[in-house]
This record gives sequence, structure tokens and C-alpha cells, in this order.
Amino acid sequence: MSSNIPIKVERKENMESYYAESIQMVHSITGFKLIIFHDKAEYALDPSVGASALIPRSIVKEITAEVNFSPQQLKILFKVLGDQLKAYESRFGTISLPEQSAKTDNSSASFI
Repeated sequence: MSSNIPIKVERKENMESYYAESIQMVHSITGFKLIIFHDKAEYALDPSVGASALIPRSIVKEITAEVNFSPQQLKILFKVLGDQLKAYESRFGTISLPEQSAKTDNSSASFI
């Protein structure tokens, strides 16, 4: 395809936007899947603490989007993300990450 063809980007009027509260990446021999979650807490009443005290009972991870990538697409995305992070850190400073516990299973899934 010729690089002289202009690319027009359009945004659907009803397109939703999501903040990735948590993500999971899984892979198989055919490709990769990025799963984006919205985290919600489920609460239970605890009368021993107070008449209307809510105690978190569980966290519900609601899938808001799934994006599938070929191995080649993910490799390109990896490079683009790396380039963008370098540019961001050169402008705003190093991004520090919290400590994460070591993964103890052999699954192909990774939660962030």
C-alpha cells in the first residue's frame, strides 16, 4: 500500500472511554488478548460495627473491553509504548512502580 494515501481518523459519537483500573494479558500460539477491567466492591452490612456499616465482601472485576492482537501487532505496540514511555519520562521524570509479589503459577495470564 502506498504511503501517500492520507489516513482519516474518526471518532464514533457514542464511543465509550474507559480507565483501565486493572488489566490482564493472556496469550496462546495464535495471539494475545488484553482484557480491561473496571473494579467494583460488593459490600455486606455489619451490624456489629454499626447499623449501616458496610464491609467490603469482595471485589468484582467487570470486563469493559477485550482487545486481540496478532504477535506482530503486539510487538509493534510494545515498541510504540516503549517509545512513548521514554518520551514521557524524559519530559516528566521516572515513573516509579509499587512492589509486586512474585508469580507462583505457570499460567500464561498476568494481572496488573
